[in-house]
Amino acid sequence: MTLEEKFRILTNVGKECIQEDELMNLLRNKPEPICYDGFEPSGRMHIAQGVMKTISVNKLTSAGCRVKIWIVDWFAQLNNKTGGDLRKIEIVGRYLIERWKAVGMDLDIGKVEFSWSLKEINAQAHEYWSRVTDIARKNKLPMITRCIQIMGQSKQKELSATQILYPAYPLNSFLSLSSTTHPTNHNPYLSYPLVLTFHIH
Repeated sequence: MTLEEKFRILTNVGKECIQEDELMNLLRNKPEPICYDGFEPSGRMHIAQGVMKTISVNKLTSAGCRVKIWIVDWFAQLNNKTGGDLRKIEIVGRYLIERWKAVGMDLDIGKVEFSWSLKEINAQAHEYWSRVTDIARKNKLPMITRCIQIMGQSKQKELSATQILYPAYPLNSFLSLSSTTHPTNHNPYLSYPLVLTFHIH
């Protein structure tokens, strides 16, 4: 597959490409870019979550990418999904993985990896919580509340304290998973919509 074909596939999957020249340079210099995605296990799978995610992941792997899917079980508990019961949340997460297999997500070639947030956070608790504190300290409340929509909530709704802090957790998880060095003129702590939508490194 040519570099241009890989570029077309990735820009077709991504909703927005901020720096096309950087993406092209990445594809030129890294044979297996790593793509990140994440989801809260929170009930039955709908068509976009099942079929469309499978199509997107298969396109990415066909272009030589590796895909890391972050199962945010702990965030689902904070967001009170399935009543905040972690055991039920894990069952739903495993159900979704099986549904992706059934729909046709190509999991047999070793390019798709699932990670559970609770396990990963506990494995690096000191670093994780230090970054959460840093993200919260460097952002004002209006910036944080602007990002509340990422968990399917409205700013007008009465929120718990954990839900107000919620946007700091997935951003920090992204930073934990990624080894990318962000440009010095760009503050990654202020980029929730960008980094939570689609990221390749």
